Amino acid sequence: MDRIAIPVYKSRVSPVFDSCTRLLLIDLNHNQEIDRTEILCEGLSEIERLKMLKKLSVCTVICGGISDGFYKIISNSEISVIIGIAGEVNQVLTAFRCRRLGQPCFYMPGYKKPAE
Repeated sequence: MDRIAIPVYKSRVSPVFDSCTRLLLIDLNHNQEIDRTEILCEGLSEIERLKMLKKLSVCTVICGGISDGFYKIISNSEISVIIGIAGEVNQVLTAFRCRRLGQPCFYMPGYKKPAE
């Protein structure tokens, strides 16, 4: 099972992970959604957010913007981070499951995918 975390604002991917107030957890089994839960994370520091992600066994975070420092902290904790993503949560999740999240229609305005 894989657990994905997406910071949300209303029904969209929240533009900044560092300061989001809600986090949607999606459990996937063989790429099929089996559960989703929303948790509150308002007022949590970066370290508290990291501890929460690890305690909840999150393997991937899909988000819009994130500070460089927080990105490094999460990435160094063996949690995959996909940045620069915008859109309706359900569409983003479907694109992730279908391996189409790299399409420009899911990029935040002004986001330029780094050269590989």
